[in-house]
Amino acid sequence: MNTQISNEFYDASISGEVAVLKIKEKVFEFIVDIQLSDKLLEFFDIIDHNPKIKALVYYNDPNSLTNEQYDSFINRILAKDTKNDENEAPGFCERNTRFREINVLNKLIRKIAELQKLVICGIQGTVVTPFIGAALVADFRYATEDAVLSMIHNRYGLHPSGGLPILLGQFMNHSKVMEVQLSEKINGKEALKLGLINKLFPGDHFLETMLTEIKKYTQTNYCTIRDTKRLTSFSRKALSEYFEFEAALLNL
Repeated sequence: MNTQISNEFYDASISGEVAVLKIKEKVFEFIVDIQLSDKLLEFFDIIDHNPKIKALVYYNDPNSLTNEQYDSFINRILAKDTKNDENEAPGFCERNTRFREINVLNKLIRKIAELQKLVICGIQGTVVTPFIGAALVADFRYATEDAVLSMIHNRYGLHPSGGLPILLGQFMNHSKVMEVQLSEKINGKEALKLGLINKLFPGDHFLETMLTEIKKYTQTNYCTIRDTKRLTSFSRKALSEYFEFEAALLNL
């Protein structure tokens, strides 16, 4: 089966046992568009319902999830008259846009968590807070040597979205989760030491290196992959409850 989807936001393809998704640009325009995100969810459904596909690889263009991209988006939707009150989260002039950003990304993260396939995330360059959770929900995470996980939400007095608190909790204790989230950033070597990244690779031929790396796993029978994933993901049933709690907390 060969399937390919290409637009200005992402490229998605299926070839043999592996599906590949590349996030290209304008990610914050994409993530607040219900129709575009629904098309991506449909792609995930195609993957999940095809037993010949054993793995999904998704990775970002180095310039797609940067601090600059986040700054541009948040500054556009923040209320201009927001008061600098440390006791209150900032207001938004485009409140619905902010809610769609959170809800759509949470929906995509839940879908990825539920996939009965091997899920591999590749991180290139800087990745900002909302999408760190989308990386951590994968089964394997590889990054380029210059990778940075940016906790940019702290700059704006916002909460760590993208399921970051609960997903970080799968890798470390409560104190370390708090420390990481309240830091400015962690680099690839630090993330590797914390177990957030499986391996670091050079930036050259990044996708090809990841595909070579996962061949050792895709050689396993699909039924073994499927059942291993089902059992290992049992604890992630709490993810939906967490997102419900977040929505109630923020009045989404």
